[in-house]
Amino acid sequence: MKFETLFIMVRVQVHTSHTQISDVVREIENHSKMSLSDTDNINVLETEIMLSRVRNVKNINHYHENNSFNT
Repeated sequence: MKFETLFIMVRVQVHTSHTQISDVVREIENHSKMSLSDTDNINVLETEIMLSRVRNVKNINHYHENNSFNT
């Protein structure tokens, strides 16, 4: 069996009582866990948040208003 390092990008949408986006990111980074399941051929050894990026809040609000899939 060989070891590999994979980089997987995920998108996380949250609802929060924080007023500052920096507080949201800090809390997610410090307290959340990312979970990936083992498979028959893969044993996941560790996960870690490597990078946090925030979109422009104005763009996020505009997206939600025009997104017909959002309920």
